[in-house]
Amino acid sequence: MYLSSISSRLLLYDTNTWDLKKSYGCYDGILRDISWSDDSKYILQVNSKGLVDVLSPADHEVRSLQHIPLKDTWSASFQRDGHRNIAVGTKSGNVMIWDTKNKTITKTFPTPSQASCVNFVSYNAKNTSLAATMLNGDTVIYGLVSNIPVMTVKLSCSKSISAMKFHHDSRSLLGLATDEGHVVLRDITTNKDKNYFENIHASPVSDIAFSLINKDVLLSSGYDKIMHVYDIRLQNVVSTIRTSYTLTSLAINLENQVALGTKNGYVLIYDLRDLTNPFKVLRDHETEVCKVAFQPLRKKTFSADVSLREDFDANSPLKIQSPVRTRTSDVFLINDTPPKNNLDVSGQVVDNKVDSFLVMMGLDKSNVDFDDDTKKSSEYEKNSDKHEMRYRQLDAEKNISKISTPITSRTADNLGFISPIVIPNGAMEDCRNSYSNIMSNIKQSNFNVEGGSVDSKTVEELKDFIKLTLADVADDNRNYFLHIMMALTKQKLFLEKQLSGMSEQIQNLIQNQNVLVETNRKLALQIDQLKSQQNLF
Repeated sequence: MYLSSISSRLLLYDTNTWDLKKSYGCYDGILRDISWSDDSKYILQVNSKGLVDVLSPADHEVRSLQHIPLKDTWSASFQRDGHRNIAVGTKSGNVMIWDTKNKTITKTFPTPSQASCVNFVSYNAKNTSLAATMLNGDTVIYGLVSNIPVMTVKLSCSKSISAMKFHHDSRSLLGLATDEGHVVLRDITTNKDKNYFENIHASPVSDIAFSLINKDVLLSSGYDKIMHVYDIRLQNVVSTIRTSYTLTSLAINLENQVALGTKNGYVLIYDLRDLTNPFKVLRDHETEVCKVAFQPLRKKTFSADVSLREDFDANSPLKIQSPVRTRTSDVFLINDTPPKNNLDVSGQVVDNKVDSFLVMMGLDKSNVDFDDDTKKSSEYEKNSDKHEMRYRQLDAEKNISKISTPITSRTADNLGFISPIVIPNGAMEDCRNSYSNIMSNIKQSNFNVEGGSVDSKTVEELKDFIKLTLADVADDNRNYFLHIMMALTKQKLFLEKQLSGMSEQIQNLIQNQNVLVETNRKLALQIDQLKSQQNLF
């Protein structure tokens, strides 16, 4: 595992021996930000000019895998539990989602009316919300389902935010630090402060971090050379470190090791269980350490998690072949969620037509999940398709009875094959099984028709008829599947539109409520004044 720290260069230290293992630098000036993806594979680096790069430390040296070619970028953050989606904030106040696999912008959020430079962006624990802190002190919360601003967090104590990040476990807890020395924990569900530590630092707070072991532990560092350890539940400071250096950044890992970056280029390593003195001081930087970050514990990867190394050229020695994908119908799933049972379609039936259809519709997304209403819609579509399949089955059986073959009805009874029309969910595997059963039944039959035998030509004609019937049924089932997908897509878009409308109505109600409260306050004040005047007379 590595500890990363940045100043004019990126340095990686081995956390077992604390030896300097790797060094990387391709830009002039001081680097602005550094962070790891939660799967511990990649590093996201932002330089002083706002250029964003995705780096890989897996080889003998750190290499740049992808550069995000967006103008005026100023902040960036990986999504939680993955590396495909990167939130990017710009100097003009825009917030976008960059897809590292397709190398395109997948979402662009509406710009606030009073937009300014986006200093910090952070995903919440479940990737349902995205926070973007502006230079003017406002923190806009975007809903990643509705793709609209849900609320704006304004601190009454300050308009200058020096640090911001979501809690790693609680999806609604947002940590904020200010230049006045305040530390605030805001619940974005109610938009109220859960903890407020006023003037806890005598100078600007440089960074905050939540403990990965105890979710109630928070740490903050400041330019006053102090680091505080808080108990969120008890709402107090449980420990304080006083150093000889101006602290610029802070990080903590799963082993309770705390790294503190300093103004003079040192990195102090403490053990949270013994904060008397640092057990290691790293002195490899020549200028201010702007950011420190521990590499997360490597998590188990999924087949749907695509490596960024696939973006290299085929002749590149770092090219790694992607795992074989046997499922192409997971465009409506999120976070590698297994397919729902009510749409049990075999991967062999769903071919590239599904992906082509979704590309033409502009709906080839991998981070959209079903909601409850969509599930009900899919069940309704499935039931209606079952009835239609039943009518087709009856028509097909009538057509079968009209086909003239030398085999009498008695011989057909002896064959005893199952109708190929009845195929649950159109699964190709069931079609093959049915076909193999039919062939085996035909071979095992004696083909005796009133003492005579059926010739081979008749058997071949029957085989050809069954093959054509199975092929037609498979095509029909593909069409039905596409019809279901289209209906679900329409339902999803309709529900998103409704959710957007409801959000606007809620905002209007909140504004009206605030107006009524203010009017009520003024009326109460006037009543008090009238009472006082009446008492005077």
